[in-house]
Amino acid sequence: MRPSIARLLATGWAVVLLHTGALGAAAGQSDVPLGLMTPPGEGHPDARMDGAPPALPAGPRQRALADPTLASTAAKRKQLTYLVRCALPADVALYADIEGERFTFPGSIGLAPRWLTEAMTPSEERWVSACLLAHVNYFGKHVQISIRATGVAVPELVASADEQQTYTIFEGGFFGNLFAPAPVAYTCRGERTPAQARDPILQDRVCTQETGETTAEGTPMTVCHFLLTGRCEDPISFTVDGLFYSEVIFVYLKPTKP
Repeated sequence: MRPSIARLLATGWAVVLLHTGALGAAAGQSDVPLGLMTPPGEGHPDARMDGAPPALPAGPRQRALADPTLASTAAKRKQLTYLVRCALPADVALYADIEGERFTFPGSIGLAPRWLTEAMTPSEERWVSACLLAHVNYFGKHVQISIRATGVAVPELVASADEQQTYTIFEGGFFGNLFAPAPVAYTCRGERTPAQARDPILQDRVCTQETGETTAEGTPMTVCHFLLTGRCEDPISFTVDGLFYSEVIFVYLKPTKP
């Protein structure tokens, strides 16, 4: 059987439980836009609704969250933080007013910028899903990672020469679709030298590590309940159930010792 819809997600700052039913439109129905147009002057990063909102400073464009219930609880707000970070670009921030308090969710990577006003394409669903899965940390630890990808024109996924020299341990690739009627999460394991395989940093990032359990079809499952499709160096690892996933985000780690 395939893993549950529930996913244990973390991005080095906090652990969140991603559940498509809980997120509703945001994660389960990508045909519902995330944001609404906001009149000029409204919206302010981290503003609290204990009086009139302050004047809008220079910075990200502010947009009201289309469905404020997506931010109605602390758990949902954590989920939404990472979802918006992956989907929207850095010049956009969403906000929601909940019981007199304003919460702001800034964009960052921008893998589905049009989701602000229209439905995501299937490819955008897979890119955003890959981003969320790449940031998973089973223990909720603060672990710095280098995320990289090909086939998408997103500067945040292009590593500089310095970054490539600093983050040299290839953890693996992450892909799938958390927005599908039956969400799927896959990973492939990166090639490592014996010394890299012994690095303690891999004890903090375990989502490519097998548990010994398999699906009914015999696919290995990892600690994070992702399906392990093979080695990232093998092109066949990115074809699952006849579908080739080109939307893959690769994670590299910084060795504990230089």
